[in-house]
Amino acid sequence: MIVGSFAFSGCKFINEKILKKTSDTLEVYVFNLEQKLAGQEAEYQSSLAQIQRESQAMIDSIIMYYESELTSKGRKISPAATGTFYLIVGSFKTPSYAQNYSAKIADMGYRSQILKVGYWNFVAAESHTNLRTALSGLDKVRSDIVATSWIYVAR
Repeated sequence: MIVGSFAFSGCKFINEKILKKTSDTLEVYVFNLEQKLAGQEAEYQSSLAQIQRESQAMIDSIIMYYESELTSKGRKISPAATGTFYLIVGSFKTPSYAQNYSAKIADMGYRSQILKVGYWNFVAAESHTNLRTALSGLDKVRSDIVATSWIYVAR
């Protein structure tokens, strides 16, 4: 019996009925694929977080510079900086998802646009040329659309 079970170890009947062996190569493949996708997702999330940190650091440094310049000259603080500041309401790896979400945001009355940054497709509800107005617009976007909205500073 023992010799027979080794000789027929590739036999489906012996593996399932006698040896109670239910290992399936498809299950192993799915597990490995899920592990790979989880690793890629972690990489994408890390990349997105890095972009958000860089944008926030740029915003903070711009505000500090202009406010210190203005206060050192005894002038009243006015709009802090110029440039392009995008109010990001969604980040997608798949362009079609970004297009669908952008259309939904446009239907809400916003001037939605899609920005391609690396392998990300950012959906912006608005863009501003002034940081102060972008910050005030961010409060409205966070209350109307999504609380995790953030500002992306175009380089």
